[in-house]
This record gives sequence, structure tokens and C-alpha cells, in this order.
Amino acid sequence: MEMIRAHVQVPVLGKVLIVCPATDANYDRLTQLVTPDSTGDANQVRLYTTLAAAYAAAVTNANDVILLSSNSSHSEAMLTVAKSRLHFIGMDGGGRLNSQGTKISTPATSVAASVAVISNTGTRNTYRNIKFIQQGTNTAQTSAFIDTGEGTYVKNCQFEVNSILTTVSQAVLFKGDTCHYEDCQIGNSTVTHNVDDQAPMVIQTPARYSYFINCKFIQYSLKTKASCIDVPDANGVIGWIMFENCKLISASKGDGTTAAGTMAEAVTSVCTSGYLYFDSRCISYFATAFAEADASIYSGAVAPAASAGGGIATAGA
Repeated sequence: MEMIRAHVQVPVLGKVLIVCPATDANYDRLTQLVTPDSTGDANQVRLYTTLAAAYAAAVTNANDVILLSSNSSHSEAMLTVAKSRLHFIGMDGGGRLNSQGTKISTPATSVAASVAVISNTGTRNTYRNIKFIQQGTNTAQTSAFIDTGEGTYVKNCQFEVNSILTTVSQAVLFKGDTCHYEDCQIGNSTVTHNVDDQAPMVIQTPARYSYFINCKFIQYSLKTKASCIDVPDANGVIGWIMFENCKLISASKGDGTTAAGTMAEAVTSVCTSGYLYFDSRCISYFATAFAEADASIYSGAVAPAASAGGGIATAGA
């Protein structure tokens, strides 16, 4: 148990629940390592072959940890994480912006109910070192990750939609409250999207008071009206969302041959209820303008396309 706990990157008090398919190369070894606790009443470290089974065994608000093996993909229907204070950690060594060894995906079939790989609705849940892949073929399967939780912490994760390419989709549909995303890749450049008003991250109410730090937003679209970050509703943000050292990229030739369209604006918003703040290290690539002219958008270095109440942040008098 102590050896397994040593791989957990956050202090925890709860149980350790390990997810490893029986076909995984590490499964036999894990069955030798995972033993009951000294009381004999229950396993403090437990082994499951599916994420759904491990989640069912986790106790809300107990800071249980779910460790996921990294040799094979965990392909399951959407998991709604309504429990709170759970910690999902991929066991691939960690620290990656992309190509995480631990992958959670939806099956490449038409399942309308699996609108996302994970729908997080709980409080203070953690996700580390995981790649989330939406590959369902139903037009309702439009997100990799939906976050309507409070205090969500996400680090070293990648999010992408690889199947619904002619319907508006988003790798992350963000509706979170006081959340923290760091060192993540949102979107990818391996498949082309071909629909207006599509973005790898869409922000909707009740999104508020959250941070995106050192994140990469990647758009690969044939449409100039596509963006990297979009707030499509007037009430999309309450208060503010802060972006620090983020890169907004329109992939020029993501597959090496097919040229994408140059984005008109990397950030689009019609929000009237709050603000998007970008510090001076945030930049865009292959976009005509960093952001459209909207009063909700402020940048530390780059003004929107034209003045509309937003613009470059300035010090007070």
C-alpha cells in the first residue's frame, strides 16, 4: 500500500482505488500488490477493471483516489462525476501537456447519452495526467469534458473531439465555479472541423472566478469563424475568468497537408455579465485578431479587433 501511495501526487486521506483492465500487462502484477488492510474488514487499496466500478465504490467527500493504468485506453460510456472530493490520477509518470498514457474515451459508436467522456458536477474534484477523447459518432456527442463543478482542479490533461467534425463541438464545455486548469492542452490538430462558431473551449453560465494557467488551446478548422475560446451567451460568465500564459493556436496544417482557415479572432464573446482577462503572456497564432471587439474581453498586451469597451488592460490613475 505504501508503494502505491508513493505514486499519488497529492496528499490524500481516503481509499486508493486502482483501475486496470484484466487484459492490461500490469494486471497480474497489481493483483499481487493489492492486499486488504490490517483490519480485514475492507481493502484500503482496491483493484477494479473499469472506471465505472471504481467510481461506484468511491465515497463522496472522503478524498478517495482513483488511479488509472496507462498501458491501454479506458473506453466506457460517459461517467457523470456527481460525487465530491474525488481524485482521478493517470499512472504514466505525469507532467505531460499532451499524449498522456492514461486515456479515457467513449466508444467509437453512436450513443447519444454519452455527450461527454466525463461530466463533472461535484465539488473539489481533481483530474491529473489523463487524456480525454470523445470519439462517439452520434451528433449529440459533442464534448470531451463538461465541467459544471465547483473548485475543480485539472493538471496535465488533454481534451479532444475526434469524431463530430461537421457539428458545433468543444473539447471542454466549461461552466465551472472557482476552478483551476493548469498545463493542459484543450483541442488538437489531428482532425479538421468544418462548421462555423466552433471552438475547442466554450464557456457558459454559471462559469465564474476560474483560472487557466499555461494552457494551450488548439483549433484545426476550415472555417474562419471558428475560434479557440468562445462565450456564446450574454450570461456566459459571472465575474471573471483569468487566463495566464496561454497560447491560442489555429493549426496551419495539422495533418501535414490540409490547410486550415485563418481564424478571424482567437477569442469570441457576446458576454455582458462578466469578463475574460488575458495576461500579457497570452498570444495567438494564425489569427487575424487576438479577440473580437467585445466589452467582456481584456488583454494585457493585445487589443481586440476594435474598441468596444474592452481592450488592453491599463493601470489605474
